[in-house]
Amino acid sequence: MPEVSLQLFFSYSHKDEALRDELANHLSTLIRQGVISSWHDRKILPGEEWDYQINDNLNTADIILLLVSSDFIGSNYCWDVEVTTAIERHNTEKARVIPVILRRVDWSHTPFAKLQFLPKNGEPVTSWTNRDEAFTNVAQGIRAAAQQIKAERQQKLALARKETAIAEYRQKVEEFAADGEISFVESEILKDLQEQLGLTDEEARTV
Repeated sequence: MPEVSLQLFFSYSHKDEALRDELANHLSTLIRQGVISSWHDRKILPGEEWDYQINDNLNTADIILLLVSSDFIGSNYCWDVEVTTAIERHNTEKARVIPVILRRVDWSHTPFAKLQFLPKNGEPVTSWTNRDEAFTNVAQGIRAAAQQIKAERQQKLALARKETAIAEYRQKVEEFAADGEISFVESEILKDLQEQLGLTDEEARTV
């Protein structure tokens, strides 16, 4: 079964659209590899409700990029809607918020100031001598974050499956032990079930 790509949401000011496009180009490899899929408001089709589309994609995103600049911080919509929702989802571990500093601005007292940012050392993209190097650093950081998110989710999924298997095994043990003892035949059935569920002897003994 192919791995599902993580959904990435661009939160940005339209005055930074050209910079957003440059970053999107640098993320093309991640998209082609199926690591991420991306969405921004320019993908809203004619006739669609823009507010609904933004909120729907913002609330289902796995990674939310905040493209920080003076225009981003000055935008009431970015600030009141997108930043607020993004931080709420980050704090409840429903999404990973990554601030990307595009242009120099004082963001030290913003709600996202506590988060690890890109590019490295907090140097704005437009302040780098070579902008491609800046965006490459951002893309590498996003790849690392995506890999970590996927690893954490796989770990949680494996743990949930293990807990389900233990619960199923426990239920069968309790069923067989209801009359006070487990017969030889029932013991053999439990051994087969343990093997089917992939439980170790230690895990089976803890039931």
